[in-house]
Amino acid sequence: MSTVLDIENLSIDVKTKKQNFNIIKGIDLKIGKKMKYGIVGESGSGKSLTSLAIMNLLPDVLNISEGSITLKTENEKDLTALTKRQMQHVRGNEISMIFQEPMTALDPLYTIEHQLLEVLRFHTKLSKKEMRDLGLEMLEKVGISRGKEIFKSYPHQLSGGMRQRVMIAMALICKPKLLIADEPTTALDVTIQAQILDLMNDLSETNDTSILMITHDLGVILETCERVAVMYAGQVVEETTVRELFKNPKHPYTQGLLESIKTLGDRGKSLYSIPGNVPTPPQYQEMGCRFATRCPYAMDICKTKEPDMIEVEHDHKSKCWLHVEEDAVHE
Repeated sequence: MSTVLDIENLSIDVKTKKQNFNIIKGIDLKIGKKMKYGIVGESGSGKSLTSLAIMNLLPDVLNISEGSITLKTENEKDLTALTKRQMQHVRGNEISMIFQEPMTALDPLYTIEHQLLEVLRFHTKLSKKEMRDLGLEMLEKVGISRGKEIFKSYPHQLSGGMRQRVMIAMALICKPKLLIADEPTTALDVTIQAQILDLMNDLSETNDTSILMITHDLGVILETCERVAVMYAGQVVEETTVRELFKNPKHPYTQGLLESIKTLGDRGKSLYSIPGNVPTPPQYQEMGCRFATRCPYAMDICKTKEPDMIEVEHDHKSKCWLHVEEDAVHE
């Protein structure tokens, strides 16, 4: 499978007048053509920051200290080396993003028509009529039948599900090669959530678009993705196929996430939770394995030395000392 996005050894640092420290470290991801790839983890694990780094939308206090983000579409390019002007031609055209909360992503002062067609005005040379026709066609594709009426509406006049559909239409109207979806169903009820996920899957197949799904919901990962990376405290701790992850999780953190899922057969059983709290970025520098303080299998080496990401089985990687040969652990 050809690669659309290749992230190698991505690290992100915070730089302020008072202190500098690392918050994202050593991220390696490969997303293939038409692949649906998931990133899952608790809040604060670095999922959204990774997506913002891809879009070159990091806040000024954050900077990419190491690594590369290579987009392999028509012309291969390292996104970390592009200027702001060059990146403007990539966003919305080759890479699009659905943000976590459409109400804050959409401008309340402009109509849906103005905001939807703005992408076409910037990236294409279509006439006004052609843009309008394409916009209406896109709204119909995302399940909005009364497009002309919605065109005249403002974001606050639409329901959460309708706003999310508009965001998807905006993201896909230029047929990008990669769609980043950051918690696209968090604020929606279960029925609308299922419709949105089905819609994204259908449009991905139609437009040959790869999807990077960012979520804390393992159910969303299971329903939509082929491969998954589990993030914890700014690092990928496990990476494999979705089927293998649910069948045979290797990292203690992943095992804890899966154990905390409530199922219909668990009636009367106490809900499991991972003990302790996620460490803060300033604490990362003093730790070996960042999960050591919460891990039931932690050894002495876990507290002082960071494990490598190793292939524990075919196409299954984990970042844990449990998978290293005993002699190496006790060196």
